[in-house]
Amino acid sequence: MKEFFCKDIVTYLNDNIADNRNIASLFDEMEKRFTKANLAFVFSYILENKREYNVLNETIRRINKHKFIQNKDALIDFILLKNTDFDFLNLKVLAIKTLSGYRSPECVPALLFCLNDKNSNYKIRLAAAEALGKIGDKVAFDSLINVVCDDKEKSAYVKESAVTALGMLGDDRALDVFDSIISAKQMFLDKFQFLKEKIIEAMSKFDSSKNAKALEILKKTLSDSSEKIRISAIEAIMNMDVDESYNIIYDCLKYDSSLEVKKNALIALYNLSDRKILDEVIAGDFDDEIIEHAKKLILVYEDKDA
Repeated sequence: MKEFFCKDIVTYLNDNIADNRNIASLFDEMEKRFTKANLAFVFSYILENKREYNVLNETIRRINKHKFIQNKDALIDFILLKNTDFDFLNLKVLAIKTLSGYRSPECVPALLFCLNDKNSNYKIRLAAAEALGKIGDKVAFDSLINVVCDDKEKSAYVKESAVTALGMLGDDRALDVFDSIISAKQMFLDKFQFLKEKIIEAMSKFDSSKNAKALEILKKTLSDSSEKIRISAIEAIMNMDVDESYNIIYDCLKYDSSLEVKKNALIALYNLSDRKILDEVIAGDFDDEIIEHAKKLILVYEDKDA
């Protein structure tokens, strides 16, 4: 198949875009006709020179598909462009998510700039936080912590994404911050209820065999006034799957005041062990509702004739 020089590729691209061709079919054709190097050149050229939404959208999606290393710098430059148009905002978010797929430390400075720019739309900052977590470079730790701790931060969504990213980084330094938020006054937590849930989710990703602090913080949340928080903590402790998990959750089954929490505790115990916990509940000194729930679980997960 004939190869094209760069100027011929640009002419070919511009002519076909001008003819209002279906953009997806145009890209399909280019993928068949062009070498990988020429295709990567086209993608970068479009990011640098075109501003039609449908063309840029398809380009970023194709970059995400191929992940040519040649396109990384063009993506970085694209997310740093100053443009407040709503459609362009969505394209930047898509570009940030695509950048995270490279998992390259070279992307971190640009993503930190997006995260720390408080004048930027929260969607971009949220996407940047998630991308930093996915890349996993601990250089991002300080900026992510600053977002979580900033009382002037207006977006709860950005805070939540920063917490999730910290969980993905797995840096034990975050645990002291998480502990302080978990222990904060209820008035604050009512405003950021989902933040607390994100913290619980993030802590389940820490290796408690090396650092027991994560488990200790989760145990605190088991006395929270919110049923939802206690249920989230039970799930997180279950996912840690450490030796203490079973006994901690068993205490929730026995002593928590909420029927829903007890039901979730029973399911968690079943996941950690086997049928014997269900038989124990049915034969033991438990609330009638929990006994009936154990019987239902047997019908759903075990032999229906049991």
